[in-house]
Amino acid sequence: MAKPKPKGDGWSVARPQVSANGDPAPTELVDHDEWIGAVATEDYIGQRADGIELSDVVVPKGRWSGVTFERLLATDVAFSDCDLSGFVLQDESSLRRASFTRCRLSGAVFAGAKLCDVSFTECSLDDANFRMAELERISFDDCPVTAADFYGAKITMARVTKCDLRGVTLSKASLTDVDLRTSQLQDIIGADALRGATVDTGQVVSLARSLALALELKVVDADADV
Repeated sequence: MAKPKPKGDGWSVARPQVSANGDPAPTELVDHDEWIGAVATEDYIGQRADGIELSDVVVPKGRWSGVTFERLLATDVAFSDCDLSGFVLQDESSLRRASFTRCRLSGAVFAGAKLCDVSFTECSLDDANFRMAELERISFDDCPVTAADFYGAKITMARVTKCDLRGVTLSKASLTDVDLRTSQLQDIIGADALRGATVDTGQVVSLARSLALALELKVVDADADV
């Protein structure tokens, strides 16, 4: 089993262990199916399946928009240049050692799912739903994540680099060892959840309004009557 190679802060996201010369994946999603060492090049738009297990699976340029998985168990899976808009993982689903590169994930739903060692690179994640999800060793790099919903999510060890997080909801979320430096943080909802997160000096000013709202501060001019 691959282990994360530590960086200077003691951890990094483990990459999926995949081979690009596997057998073709099935042309349709079928309940309780198992894909091992497969390359998925078919389109699965709008399909639904329960209890599928994926291991050592490569998905290049696939169209999975609107696909819904119940109880998906995926380990060592790499998506690249895919359309996954409206992609849904129901509760009891998990992703372990998975990567998404240059994928469209607008409106994707990961609510209640467990994600461990998952990377998102140059992906569109606007309006994505991570409510109540458990995220551990996660990276978001150069991704629009505008208006995404992380309400009640538990996020442990995450790096968010050069991402647009404007309008993100963090209410009731729990953040541990989260680095947000270089990302846009305006209009964060529930910004008090950022307690303990790492930000850079340039982000402090952009966070001021969000923090004032979260803490219910009354902000008035110095000479105004109160």
